[in-house]
Amino acid sequence: MSAIRNILISFGVFWLSLWTIAPLGWPFGKLNNGIVYGDSVLSTLAMGLMTSMGRTLAAVLAGVLVTVVVSGRRSELWALIVAVLYVADAPLRYHWFSSPTSSDRLWQGVNLVFPAIACIVAAVVTTRLRRKRNTERVAQPSAGG
Repeated sequence: MSAIRNILISFGVFWLSLWTIAPLGWPFGKLNNGIVYGDSVLSTLAMGLMTSMGRTLAAVLAGVLVTVVVSGRRSELWALIVAVLYVADAPLRYHWFSSPTSSDRLWQGVNLVFPAIACIVAAVVTTRLRRKRNTERVAQPSAGG
């Protein structure tokens, strides 16, 4: 029964995180407005990272929230559901006037995959920090006596 509950929590956190994309992405959209990226691979990667920054922050918050809310020893694994949903159900639509170049495809790939990677990394870091804090708490003797 807890597996079903954790799956529902993961889907719910993903759905809630979709509502935070616009408010989190607005400042980055203003920052990214008017920037002309070059034709190099690094510029294409930077463009993909910057255009996905609102979704990336929402995915990071979702990964942290899933690891905090879900019960179990391996709570960071439930963030994989959120990460897969960020790739499979990304709110991205591209319409090209002419055929996209390889640089365009690289930008699209980075824009699509980076939020999922950030979600997983945030979940793993959150879990490790929580475990470290709990082991330090157990290792310290109580002050009361």
